[in-house]
Amino acid sequence: MLKKNNIVSLLCLFALSWFYVQTAGDILSEKRFFDAKWSNLRHDAGIYYAYLPATVIKKNPLFTFLDVEPGVVPEKGIQYWAAQSEKGGWVPKMTMGKAFMDLPFFFLADAYVQLNKHHDRTGFSLPYQNAMVYATLFYTVFGFFFLRLVLLRFFEDFVVALTIIILALATNLFHYACYETAYTHPHNFFILSVLIYLATRWEQKGAIWQGVIFGLLCGLLVLVRPINFLLLLPLPLFSVYFQQFAFSFSALKSGVLSFIKTRKFLFGFGVAVLVLFPQLLFWKIQSGSWLYYSYQDEGFFWTNPHILEGLFSFRKGWLLYTPVMFLACIGLVQLLFRKQLVALRWIGASLIVTLIIFIYVTYSWWCWWYGGGFGARTMIDFYPYMAFGLAGILAGILKKGFLIKAISGVVILFVIKLNTFQTHQYHLSLIHWDSMTYEAYKSVFFEEQFPDNFQELLSEPDYQKQKETGDE
Repeated sequence: MLKKNNIVSLLCLFALSWFYVQTAGDILSEKRFFDAKWSNLRHDAGIYYAYLPATVIKKNPLFTFLDVEPGVVPEKGIQYWAAQSEKGGWVPKMTMGKAFMDLPFFFLADAYVQLNKHHDRTGFSLPYQNAMVYATLFYTVFGFFFLRLVLLRFFEDFVVALTIIILALATNLFHYACYETAYTHPHNFFILSVLIYLATRWEQKGAIWQGVIFGLLCGLLVLVRPINFLLLLPLPLFSVYFQQFAFSFSALKSGVLSFIKTRKFLFGFGVAVLVLFPQLLFWKIQSGSWLYYSYQDEGFFWTNPHILEGLFSFRKGWLLYTPVMFLACIGLVQLLFRKQLVALRWIGASLIVTLIIFIYVTYSWWCWWYGGGFGARTMIDFYPYMAFGLAGILAGILKKGFLIKAISGVVILFVIKLNTFQTHQYHLSLIHWDSMTYEAYKSVFFEEQFPDNFQELLSEPDYQKQKETGDE
């Protein structure tokens, strides 16, 4: 840590936490007032969540209550989104990791419902919906807490404060923490932030409990979203070993081996397997196989990734709707030239390689825009790593002259305003969840009213054709 008294970043963390909580509360009240049927426990979020009401309330973790007459829904208006395997067992498309993380909040909501008796104990009524909002806020805030501690090991307090502000207000993490809560991405943001924190303190003689927690979180990261095993790849390069070695391939091999040869790594690996075991057992019982592909006819098109569309399209382009990540990408490259701090060179190299792989895998998925949502929500999982790029470029800017600082300040204020305003527009449906085009985007840019021909400017994706061929 560069300074003992890092008060600026701490005050920013408190202020942003309050702002997130206040914003989520306001949005929640507004949604309830205007739409009594609104729920954050729907679509993909509802699938991740379904394990909780099925297990705790229905006492039926195998979902056999879905064995009803064709067309009959067990509870009107509630969908569990499970499909039958060839063996006949019901399997939700999503894994159960997020349900584990939300379990304490679910128990509190369930206890309240049983004591209050003013709400249906279905697991989907208002107290349960609110509980998932609180869970999302909890994990987001503490994700920033651990990310701050990590960044302070490499950057000055003011740089860390600016990085946190930009991540919180200039990216779509703001939307998924406050508006469309109950998705996995804030939870993944938290897990990865803690993992990086633990990796930076990984020493040969470290306590075994550190390895246990590390393994638990590694397993949980994969259990929440299996493709996120890719995010584990750079973690050894954050360890203290890479603060000692020169920037070379031989040092890379030596550092990684030093990381994985520790006893606590072996303990951590064992714990990670134990964390994954409930999902594997569930698949075995329901499908007859320890590994089961629950996405059925959905898959990847490895030879036809939609990388350019995923990054730049008006439908859901990551760098279009979160342009501040341009700066973060440049910052990652700049880390390669930080000769005074070898650790940052290792971090920059590992993150650039992992980001390229992650983008390729992400946009090889058949539905490269990932259904409805604001911006590229899958990329939020990578934001704790992108924070290093942001911090790196901010540290460089602060060493420049007044003109560069002033221009950079204007750009940062603009991207914050753009993100918060477009989040508001998405909330009003001025930015469509999956059908935006250049013409539609241009017609509503910094507007709060629909143009007369807005629907004509949209282009609805052909989901079925995309699923079958990889192209619309």
